[in-house]
Amino acid sequence: MRGSVRGAFFFFRMQGILSGVAVAGRDMAMRTNRPTTEADYKSVLQNILRAHAPTALGNLRHIKQKLPVKTRMLMVGIHPGQSEEGFFDIMVHLDGPDLYVLNKAVAPYRRLFEVQCIDGRMQPDVPMYDPDEAPFSVNDAIVDISMEWVEALWRDFGGIGLPAEVFGEEGYGTVAVKTLSP
Repeated sequence: MRGSVRGAFFFFRMQGILSGVAVAGRDMAMRTNRPTTEADYKSVLQNILRAHAPTALGNLRHIKQKLPVKTRMLMVGIHPGQSEEGFFDIMVHLDGPDLYVLNKAVAPYRRLFEVQCIDGRMQPDVPMYDPDEAPFSVNDAIVDISMEWVEALWRDFGGIGLPAEVFGEEGYGTVAVKTLSP
């Protein structure tokens, strides 16, 4: 990771000084369209997630086709960043014997959604916050709205015939785990 932009970005995130970092002349933490209420943030995030639903559904279809026989359960994890800036990803995790083998079989399709910083810009363009100045729990809002999105995806997808659930990592969100109908 030495010399990489991702490595440098991780270092600055860990130092908690993202708001002072400028990449390619753009201040990543200063957005003029940042929602000021949790309801507005959830609305913006919901629209972004809906726009990415076709890709996520495609990934779920690939996972269903390549699902290892020994899979006992599918879990969709919502993984918000530690410092509540607005970074998160949504990943599929398979459960059963030999987790490494199970998840490797579907590795190219596990990520349903991801927020990244590419060339100094957020991809997709989600609102970002200074962790010390967010007017609400950004990670709780991320998990709550993402759980709703995953539930809608799962309904559209039709399940895989195995037990499935969606969870928020680290206890974020108003509900820890929701069962998805098979």
